Amino acid sequence: MDNQMIISIIILITLFEVFLVTLFVMYKQGKIDDNPFIALIKKEWLILFYAFFRWRKKQRTKEDVQVFSYHKNSSYFWLFLALVHEQIIEMFVFHIYLKTEEPEIATIMLVLHIYSVLYIMGDYNLVRNSPLLLSRNKIVIKIGVRRELNVHLREIENIQPVKIAYNRSGGIIHEKKVFHVTAYPRIITRIFGITDEAKYEIVLKHPVQARGYFGQKKEVEKVYLYIDKPDEFVETLQEKIDTYVDQPSATEEVIVKKEKMPIINWKVYVSLLFINVLGALSIAPYAIARESMHEQMGISQMEFVFFYIVQVLLESAVFLFLALWMMKKVNFQVPLIESFFNKEKSVHQLRNKLLKATLYGLLTGGVIILVSLLVSSPLGVDNSSIKEIPWWLAIFGSFGAAVNEESIFRLFLVTFIVWSLVKVRKRKATPLYTWTGISVAALVFGVMHYSVAILNFDMTVGLFASMLLINGIGGIVFGALFVFMGLEFAIIAHFMANFLIQVIGPLFI
Repeated sequence: MDNQMIISIIILITLFEVFLVTLFVMYKQGKIDDNPFIALIKKEWLILFYAFFRWRKKQRTKEDVQVFSYHKNSSYFWLFLALVHEQIIEMFVFHIYLKTEEPEIATIMLVLHIYSVLYIMGDYNLVRNSPLLLSRNKIVIKIGVRRELNVHLREIENIQPVKIAYNRSGGIIHEKKVFHVTAYPRIITRIFGITDEAKYEIVLKHPVQARGYFGQKKEVEKVYLYIDKPDEFVETLQEKIDTYVDQPSATEEVIVKKEKMPIINWKVYVSLLFINVLGALSIAPYAIARESMHEQMGISQMEFVFFYIVQVLLESAVFLFLALWMMKKVNFQVPLIESFFNKEKSVHQLRNKLLKATLYGLLTGGVIILVSLLVSSPLGVDNSSIKEIPWWLAIFGSFGAAVNEESIFRLFLVTFIVWSLVKVRKRKATPLYTWTGISVAALVFGVMHYSVAILNFDMTVGLFASMLLINGIGGIVFGALFVFMGLEFAIIAHFMANFLIQVIGPLFI
């Protein structure tokens, strides 16, 4: 990587940091309600989720709620197709041109183009799945993740044909404090002047607060309607205004609440992501000392730590999101983190479960040590190398392994297996499904440890079977703790088992 490339990356990182600082300042000033960093992660994952899922939209009609789309007759669909094709063609052209001259730049451009295509697709699908809702007393407007506005009927002054002003050159004069109900991104309209035709506008009695891309607050006085059936909508809205009685609508509250239900618990997601990064940071020095992984990869220790953390971050970002999304279907929990944010119960009420998890972990570690000692001599395995690691480094390794492995093998894999069985069989999770998930995940857990051990030992059938048995014991116990008590208790038990094996065990070898 040459100096010019490094300087460019530094400039981009600096600009991104300025952007994050700006969002944080706006958050502290009260211009943004929600934490902008959580909002940013949530927005990105929503777009990526909708890039792959929910293209076959299911229209749900609810009593006293009418749905009006704004994308079906919009010319943005053709611009959407053009943008996707342009990005794909440009991706191939740039990659073919740069892969021999500048392979690093070619790789970066390839990743950026793939992200751009997924972003455009996800954004459009979100717009398709976010129609305008007209309930008994309120208009609920949500343009994907771009912006949103709720207008109560009592806040409407009148509805009239839209009045758009043009300058001398024929360009649109963009009126301030206007909310546009359109599929077109506002930035495209601002730069290129491309938009659909707005037929009606809703004039408000007083400024109403809307939300922008990252939750920024903006006051609006008018709403421009670029919807598919404007005459029908205006007629229906006018009838509701004429017959409006200022009473709360139970149906309306339920609909608005359901519209705001998040796909996953983002606070739990960010917390688990942070804990997994800490786990990677803890286990990296252990991997260097125990396995000399940096030498096997031909890189320095610092480079290994950096790449390992980035790898865990990317893997965890995907697996945690999918796991938390599937967990809602199978009723698994992350109780300690959830109770911390929901404030439903204090940590001391979970003391008994904490003690049980600690006890199960120590017992599991003891059984694993006993089985290891019984099979080591017949198989010719030397366990003395475990003494070469300093005790404090073994503690870090125990913590990192517990967090990262439980997040992947229990939180994601067990949940995925049970969720898949529920979806295929079209029935609620049964004990058979649950124990199938626990057992299969434990088997995979054992095989993965075998793949690591094969680097250090001449593998035989007996050694393979013993690896499955030793790690399968832990996998079954930790899986059961995850399912019946929660993820954190599986992590605690796993850590205590590792602590007994890696820290206490070597003292007696």
